[in-house]
Amino acid sequence: MKENRLTDEQIDGWWDIARTGLWKGTIAGAPTRIEITPEDLYNMAADYDSQVQEAPVTVEHRREGPAHGWVTSLRVFGDRLQARLADLSESLRQWLRSGAYRSRSIEMYKPFEPTGKAYLGAVSFLGAAPPAVKGLSPLPSVMAEQARQGVILVGSGEMNLSDALPTTGEVEMDDKTIAERAIHALKEIFIQPAGHSDQKKSSDTESESAIAKLAELEEALKQEKQARLAAEARLAELEKVLQGREKEAELARFASALEEAAKEGRLTPAELKGYYRLGSRLDETGRTAILEELAQRQPLALFQELSAPGNNPGAMDEVARRKEEFSGFPEDPEHDAALELMAANPELTFEEAIKRVRLEKSAGG
Repeated sequence: MKENRLTDEQIDGWWDIARTGLWKGTIAGAPTRIEITPEDLYNMAADYDSQVQEAPVTVEHRREGPAHGWVTSLRVFGDRLQARLADLSESLRQWLRSGAYRSRSIEMYKPFEPTGKAYLGAVSFLGAAPPAVKGLSPLPSVMAEQARQGVILVGSGEMNLSDALPTTGEVEMDDKTIAERAIHALKEIFIQPAGHSDQKKSSDTESESAIAKLAELEEALKQEKQARLAAEARLAELEKVLQGREKEAELARFASALEEAAKEGRLTPAELKGYYRLGSRLDETGRTAILEELAQRQPLALFQELSAPGNNPGAMDEVARRKEEFSGFPEDPEHDAALELMAANPELTFEEAIKRVRLEKSAGG
């Protein structure tokens, strides 16, 4: 019929070649049921690369002799996969003009070895044979829908972002599939499809703008990471200083408690220094244990005897002898020097400080 005859402009438009659903097909010549999912459409459109494997245009699925043309680019439009064709033979163009070939069928790799996903193998025009995939438009799109609300012209093609997402009545998809189709729609907007050489200047400008914005975002992210790392380093430094101050304050409280115990007669002046030196090597739990032990002590009998009234000279001599014999903890110059180092360098542990003192001592002969 005359209304079904195509012009060259239509022939060079976008052809419906597949749609989602469960269809009758063949694998290695054997009849079977083949499912085409939304993911399959997206993968075929996103992964198509003529440099990897170019899909030929054939008639009646003939896989011999010369090809009648080649698929240059693919896109997802709603629940359809559409293709643009190039280098069509004059004989095929004539058949299409006359309406001899009105149906289409595809050959699909599932999976395609290089990608592990669905990939377009060929597009074949059918005449008398009915297509396996029903509901494809008999007429290609020549972008006459560009005035439709929501359609965005991009270079040599058109893209509607809403067509990348499912609508009422379409096959249900999970979040991952919806996201993948949305990403594919954005790629169609900002990236020129393979095989097109007639991209408009407006598309070039949009692509350059998108690349520039991406570069700005990457630089901002880099600066944000650097600032975060610097802040984390500063925080670690402040935490270290705070820990040192807290230890100093806790040691001061420990020393004050020791002095109070000495005033109460629970330890001798000689013991006072030894207990402080011992406490500086322990953690807070160890120092707390020392103070609890001292709190349970009764005032030392030595001081009670010294302060008791009416002591006879013989008893006083015995007390003096016992006082002379008891000198508390022995002096330890290495430990004293280590404690001084720790006071000057709060970050040092006692073990590190004592090692440094001994190294200095051995170096000095």
